Amino acid sequence: MQNAAVASAFDPEEGPDAVAARAADNALAGVAELASIDPTELSANALLNYVGVLGNITRLVEGRQVANVGDIARRSDTDAGFDGLAARHGAKSPTALFETITGAKNSTAYRYTKLAKHTTPRVSDTGLPLEPVFVQTADALAQGTIGLDVAESITSTLAPILPRVAPEQIDWAEATLIGNATGAYGEVPLTADAIRGQARVFRVALDPDGVEPTAEELHEARKLVFKHQDDGSMKITGTLSPEQAAIVTPVFDACMSKRTSPTFMETEELSAHGQEPEPRSKPQERADAFTAMIAGVGKMTSTPKLHGRGPTVMVTVKNEDLDAGTGAAWSPGTPAPLPMSFVTQMQCDGDTMNVTIDEHGDVLNLGTAQRLSTAKQRLALIARDGNTCAAAADCDIPAWLCEAHHVQRWENGGRTDVANGLIVCWYHHRLLERGEWSLTRDKNGHPRLIPPGWYVNRRYLGRRRRITDNEDDDRDPPDDHRDTGPRT
Repeated sequence: MQNAAVASAFDPEEGPDAVAARAADNALAGVAELASIDPTELSANALLNYVGVLGNITRLVEGRQVANVGDIARRSDTDAGFDGLAARHGAKSPTALFETITGAKNSTAYRYTKLAKHTTPRVSDTGLPLEPVFVQTADALAQGTIGLDVAESITSTLAPILPRVAPEQIDWAEATLIGNATGAYGEVPLTADAIRGQARVFRVALDPDGVEPTAEELHEARKLVFKHQDDGSMKITGTLSPEQAAIVTPVFDACMSKRTSPTFMETEELSAHGQEPEPRSKPQERADAFTAMIAGVGKMTSTPKLHGRGPTVMVTVKNEDLDAGTGAAWSPGTPAPLPMSFVTQMQCDGDTMNVTIDEHGDVLNLGTAQRLSTAKQRLALIARDGNTCAAAADCDIPAWLCEAHHVQRWENGGRTDVANGLIVCWYHHRLLERGEWSLTRDKNGHPRLIPPGWYVNRRYLGRRRRITDNEDDDRDPPDDHRDTGPRT
């Protein structure tokens, strides 16, 4: 009905090319007027209605684009060779051509292409036309009642069981999911994520014997991708199988801070007990926990050797820069320069080997590695400081993943012994090596992490509880770190 209504607005003698071009131009002109709408000037109800209508427009456009991608794919059949539509325009695939035309990123173009395989007409091996794999989803897409996300949730979840389930059962599941997504049964429409969850339940109910094959498929799909960025950082993406997720999740949960509430909800409560809120976001904590795990595995004797040594983080720095504490260091693990604080952190807990290189780049002398903390010393530190990072009471990084830190800095004459050592995780070690945070011990020998004055005296923390008279004065931070705020 909608397509007929649009076509009737044009001269019936015009060809489909002219109709499509004019319809697209008129739609673009109408949508361009939306740029003048300032959402801050709208009432609450008007804003929500406005957003909903734009959602309708988005769904219509997504449905049209899925159909377009399907047709581009048919015209780009690999059997056509260089005569295919994509090849004629220098694209290696229909996905790449769609990506070039629309400016979408590759993953978005791939989603459109994959959905088009399930929701656009097909051609049999003998050249006969076939209906889409998911007819009802294709119709809902064409009408704009569902969009890309919902259609993808239905088709990608149900497609694996198509060969093993009766067509009428698939039709029932498809119809029910579309109805739930559009509120056809008098309920509030469900989101795409909720529809995906329901589709998973339907898949198991319709094909209970398919759970094992599905698990094997998910296992085969596991991957972990490391990509160096231009700025020297590394982007990690990947997918773990359900079995791997079951193993990894509790490990990360155990290593993450116990403070799981949002900072804004607990700041005053923590402040009242003389504590500080966790400054890291949860993704940042996971990144730190992951780094600690990898570093800990590198120290294990069972870790595979490379050229006769365990995994080695090699850092190169000029001797004069190391003495002055300035400049930058370099490592094969990243193209970006590393700060000197990273070098001093590594010196605390790693092998140090002096290599003398002349101005021509020739090696003049190669010293022997000197271990700053022995394995026995690390065991003694763990026995004394506990099974987790000793720098903070709420840090649950296991001790075997931690590093040995010099309380009195090594370059300042600090001894490499148990009395001057402390087991700390990678994150808190980094804080200490940057020089703004410091460590002290009370009269019982328990370590205390002392934040800098600017951190303690932040106004938004409110009134912080000071150590009362009946508590040990030895637990107060040094004078240069004391809180100058009022006592309560």
